[in-house]
Amino acid sequence: MRITVLNGSPKGDMGVTVQYARYLEKAYPDHGYEFFHVARTIGAIEKDTEEFDRVIGAVRASDLVIWAFPLYILHVHANLKRFIELVFERGAEGAFAGKYAASISTSIKFFDNLANDYMHAISEDLGMRFAGFYAAEMEDLKKPDKRRTLEAFAERVFRACENREALPRRYEPLSRETAPYKPTPGNRSIEAGGKRIVVVADEIRPGTNLAGMIESFASRFAQDIEIVDLSKVDIRGGCLGCLRCGYDNTCFWEGKDGFNEMYNGTLKRADIIVFAGETRARYLSSRWKKFFERAFFNTH
Repeated sequence: MRITVLNGSPKGDMGVTVQYARYLEKAYPDHGYEFFHVARTIGAIEKDTEEFDRVIGAVRASDLVIWAFPLYILHVHANLKRFIELVFERGAEGAFAGKYAASISTSIKFFDNLANDYMHAISEDLGMRFAGFYAAEMEDLKKPDKRRTLEAFAERVFRACENREALPRRYEPLSRETAPYKPTPGNRSIEAGGKRIVVVADEIRPGTNLAGMIESFASRFAQDIEIVDLSKVDIRGGCLGCLRCGYDNTCFWEGKDGFNEMYNGTLKRADIIVFAGETRARYLSSRWKKFFERAFFNTH
């Protein structure tokens, strides 16, 4: 059986989660495994169509796809989210259709069900048969009983794939239709009492529903509303999982891009913050996800 492992950790092969898949590679060597560090190499995958096609080609040739990912802010990493968006944006769903899928996650056992349910739904949107998920605590691989549980999970997934088991769909398909929003201008009658209001959006493109909603919202207030478009903020990268911030709340990216200046200088000084964004692939955009992860430096 040909197995493609899509690793959603920004640490690549140094990540914890992918070691669970590497363990299966050693425990069940009769299968063929191919690993792609899609979160670590998302820049190349996004810019180089040949790199993207290489991953998609492996998926197309596989029998089973394993999504392996750590949790970042209750969800998959922003770079894995971006890979999922690219699959839909570039019309590559057909490579996944009919394949069996499973997910392996590592975390501190906090909301890991949310991330695995998300990958279940995404797999079904791609036309895949989802055979289950394994949610591990980060150090479970060191424990013999947990390794046996992982093996039992893998054997069940392999059996479902080899026997071509019919797996019922759990989540309803998404509607692709979006009703156009027609903004109506406000009369600027709302007084905010001197409160500073900031609207943060992932990307404001003229003519979109989101742009119209923000325009309509802002036109209701007597004062000017500050609007931050994240697509115009210099954000060089997402969370690296390095925990450099654990020492003194200083991010690795401090001084390297404009995120912290925007976050500390604009958002922290606001009295009211409005979050605005479009839903993409069952969640807010990967740019929003990157925003949430980069804000992690402030949580210690």
